[in-house]
Amino acid sequence: MGEDPDVHIGTLGSGSDYTPFIQHLGVPSTDIGSEGPYGVYHSVFDNYNWFIKFADPTFVYEQQQARVFGLEILHMADADVLPYDYELYGKEIVGYVEAAQHRATTADLKLEFSAALTAAHRFAAASTAIHAKQENPQADPAALVSLNEALRSAEEALLNPAGLPKRTWFKHTIYAPASSPATPP
Repeated sequence: MGEDPDVHIGTLGSGSDYTPFIQHLGVPSTDIGSEGPYGVYHSVFDNYNWFIKFADPTFVYEQQQARVFGLEILHMADADVLPYDYELYGKEIVGYVEAAQHRATTADLKLEFSAALTAAHRFAAASTAIHAKQENPQADPAALVSLNEALRSAEEALLNPAGLPKRTWFKHTIYAPASSPATPP
Protein backbone atom coordinates (compact mmCIF):
# COMPACT_ATOMS: atom_id res chain seq x y z
CA MET A 1 0.00 0.00 0.00
CA GLY A 2 1.35 3.43 -0.96
CA GLU A 3 1.98 6.37 1.29
CA ASP A 4 -0.80 8.91 1.63
CA PRO A 5 0.56 12.27 0.38
CA ASP A 6 -2.21 14.30 2.03
CA VAL A 7 -1.70 16.15 5.29
CA HIS A 8 -4.47 15.12 7.64
CA ILE A 9 -5.99 17.81 9.80
CA GLY A 10 -7.92 16.78 12.86
CA THR A 11 -9.77 18.61 15.58
CA LEU A 12 -8.02 20.09 18.57
CA GLY A 13 -8.93 18.20 21.69
CA SER A 14 -7.68 19.21 25.09
CA GLY A 15 -4.85 18.58 27.47
CA SER A 16 -2.10 20.36 25.58
CA ASP A 17 -0.51 23.79 25.54
CA TYR A 18 -3.12 25.23 23.17
CA THR A 19 -6.07 24.35 25.47
CA PRO A 20 -6.41 27.71 27.28
CA PHE A 21 -6.09 29.64 24.02
CA ILE A 22 -8.84 27.86 22.07
CA GLN A 23 -11.06 26.56 24.89
CA HIS A 24 -11.06 29.58 27.19
CA LEU A 25 -9.98 32.63 25.17
CA GLY A 26 -11.15 31.79 21.64
CA VAL A 27 -7.75 32.36 20.06
CA PRO A 28 -7.30 30.44 16.78
CA SER A 29 -4.84 27.67 17.57
CA THR A 30 -2.83 24.95 15.94
CA ASP A 31 -1.09 21.80 17.05
CA ILE A 32 1.47 20.19 14.80
CA GLY A 33 2.95 16.88 15.74
CA SER A 34 3.96 13.48 14.61
CA GLU A 35 2.97 10.14 15.89
CA GLY A 36 3.91 6.54 15.67
CA PRO A 37 3.62 3.22 17.44
CA TYR A 38 6.39 3.76 19.96
CA GLY A 39 4.33 2.85 23.02
CA VAL A 40 6.15 4.80 25.73
CA TYR A 41 4.27 8.09 25.69
CA HIS A 42 3.67 9.31 29.26
CA SER A 43 5.32 6.26 30.72
CA VAL A 44 8.44 5.94 32.86
CA PHE A 45 10.35 5.20 29.62
CA ASP A 46 9.31 8.45 27.94
CA ASN A 47 12.61 10.19 28.58
CA TYR A 48 15.70 11.55 26.89
CA ASN A 49 17.70 8.31 27.14
CA TRP A 50 14.97 6.28 25.44
CA PHE A 51 14.59 8.99 22.80
CA ILE A 52 18.27 9.11 21.79
CA LYS A 53 18.55 5.32 21.80
CA PHE A 54 15.36 4.33 19.98
CA ALA A 55 13.44 7.27 18.58
CA ASP A 56 15.69 9.83 16.88
CA PRO A 57 19.36 9.39 17.86
CA THR A 58 20.60 11.96 15.33
CA PHE A 59 17.65 14.32 15.85
CA VAL A 60 16.93 14.32 12.12
CA TYR A 61 13.17 14.09 12.70
CA GLU A 62 13.30 16.84 15.31
CA GLN A 63 15.07 19.08 12.82
CA GLN A 64 12.44 18.34 10.19
CA GLN A 65 9.65 19.12 12.66
CA ALA A 66 11.36 22.44 13.48
CA ARG A 67 11.38 23.24 9.74
CA VAL A 68 7.64 22.53 9.52
CA PHE A 69 6.97 24.80 12.52
CA GLY A 70 9.17 27.49 11.00
CA LEU A 71 7.34 27.34 7.67
CA GLU A 72 3.99 27.62 9.43
CA ILE A 73 5.17 30.65 11.36
CA LEU A 74 6.59 32.30 8.24
CA HIS A 75 3.40 31.58 6.29
CA MET A 76 1.28 33.18 9.00
CA ALA A 77 3.61 36.16 9.46
CA ASP A 78 3.97 36.92 5.75
CA ALA A 79 0.32 36.53 4.78
CA ASP A 80 -1.51 39.71 3.84
CA VAL A 81 -4.71 37.90 4.80
CA LEU A 82 -4.74 35.32 7.58
CA PRO A 83 -4.95 31.85 5.97
CA TYR A 84 -7.73 30.54 8.22
CA ASP A 85 -10.03 28.14 6.40
CA TYR A 86 -13.47 29.02 7.72
CA GLU A 87 -15.06 27.56 4.60
CA LEU A 88 -13.93 24.07 5.63
CA TYR A 89 -14.81 24.92 9.24
CA GLY A 90 -18.37 25.82 8.21
CA LYS A 91 -18.76 22.53 6.35
CA GLU A 92 -17.43 20.65 9.38
CA ILE A 93 -19.90 22.35 11.73
CA VAL A 94 -22.81 21.42 9.46
CA GLY A 95 -21.47 17.86 9.44
CA TYR A 96 -21.22 17.80 13.26
CA VAL A 97 -24.84 18.87 13.65
CA GLU A 98 -26.04 16.42 11.02
CA ALA A 99 -24.08 13.60 12.68
CA ALA A 100 -25.58 14.49 16.08
CA GLN A 101 -29.05 14.52 14.52
CA HIS A 102 -28.41 11.10 12.97
CA ARG A 103 -27.18 9.67 16.28
CA ALA A 104 -30.24 11.06 18.07
CA THR A 105 -32.56 9.58 15.45
CA THR A 106 -30.78 6.21 15.62
CA ALA A 107 -31.14 6.25 19.42
CA ASP A 108 -34.83 7.11 19.00
CA LEU A 109 -34.40 10.42 20.84
CA LYS A 110 -36.93 13.11 20.03
CA LEU A 111 -34.64 16.13 19.79
CA GLU A 112 -35.19 19.25 17.70
CA PHE A 113 -32.22 20.19 15.51
CA SER A 114 -33.75 22.80 13.19
CA ALA A 115 -32.32 25.84 15.02
CA ALA A 116 -28.85 24.27 15.24
CA LEU A 117 -28.93 23.28 11.56
CA THR A 118 -30.09 26.77 10.55
CA ALA A 119 -27.25 28.34 12.55
CA ALA A 120 -24.71 25.88 11.12
CA HIS A 121 -25.84 26.63 7.57
CA ARG A 122 -25.67 30.39 8.24
CA PHE A 123 -22.11 29.95 9.53
CA ALA A 124 -21.23 27.89 6.43
CA ALA A 125 -22.69 30.56 4.12
CA ALA A 126 -20.82 33.32 5.94
CA SER A 127 -17.62 31.29 5.79
CA THR A 128 -18.00 30.89 2.02
CA ALA A 129 -18.43 34.65 1.70
CA ILE A 130 -15.36 35.37 3.84
CA HIS A 131 -13.35 32.82 1.83
CA ALA A 132 -14.18 34.77 -1.34
CA LYS A 133 -12.82 37.92 0.33
CA GLN A 134 -9.67 36.02 1.38
CA GLU A 135 -9.12 34.86 -2.20
CA ASN A 136 -9.60 38.39 -3.62
CA PRO A 137 -8.60 40.85 -0.90
CA GLN A 138 -8.83 44.58 -1.43
CA ALA A 139 -5.51 46.35 -1.71
CA ASP A 140 -6.64 48.99 0.78
CA PRO A 141 -4.63 48.46 3.99
CA ALA A 142 -7.62 49.41 6.17
CA ALA A 143 -9.74 46.75 4.42
CA LEU A 144 -7.01 44.15 5.04
CA VAL A 145 -6.85 45.08 8.72
CA SER A 146 -10.63 44.81 8.97
CA LEU A 147 -10.69 41.44 7.19
CA ASN A 148 -7.91 40.03 9.38
CA GLU A 149 -9.65 41.27 12.53
CA ALA A 150 -12.87 39.55 11.43
CA LEU A 151 -10.97 36.32 10.78
CA ARG A 152 -9.12 36.53 14.11
CA SER A 153 -12.22 37.30 16.13
CA ALA A 154 -14.44 34.60 14.58
CA GLU A 155 -13.20 31.98 17.03
CA GLU A 156 -13.82 34.31 19.96
CA ALA A 157 -17.42 34.75 18.76
CA LEU A 158 -17.90 30.99 19.24
CA LEU A 159 -17.35 31.28 23.00
CA ASN A 160 -20.14 31.09 25.55
CA PRO A 161 -19.20 33.69 28.20
CA ALA A 162 -20.92 31.60 30.90
CA GLY A 163 -18.93 28.53 29.91
CA LEU A 164 -20.19 25.06 29.19
CA PRO A 165 -22.72 23.42 31.51
CA LYS A 166 -20.97 22.09 34.63
CA ARG A 167 -17.59 23.00 33.07
CA THR A 168 -17.63 26.79 33.12
CA TRP A 169 -13.90 27.22 32.43
CA PHE A 170 -14.40 25.68 28.97
CA LYS A 171 -16.21 28.24 26.81
CA HIS A 172 -15.85 27.09 23.20
CA THR A 173 -19.22 26.01 21.81
CA ILE A 174 -17.87 23.95 18.90
CA TYR A 175 -14.76 22.27 20.28
CA ALA A 176 -14.55 21.14 23.87
CA PRO A 177 -12.95 18.21 25.61
CA ALA A 178 -15.16 15.29 26.48
CA SER A 179 -16.80 15.32 29.88
CA SER A 180 -15.11 13.07 32.40
CA PRO A 181 -17.15 10.01 33.43
CA ALA A 182 -17.65 11.56 36.86
CA THR A 183 -19.10 14.73 35.32
CA PRO A 184 -22.66 14.46 34.04
CA PRO A 185 -23.07 15.77 30.47
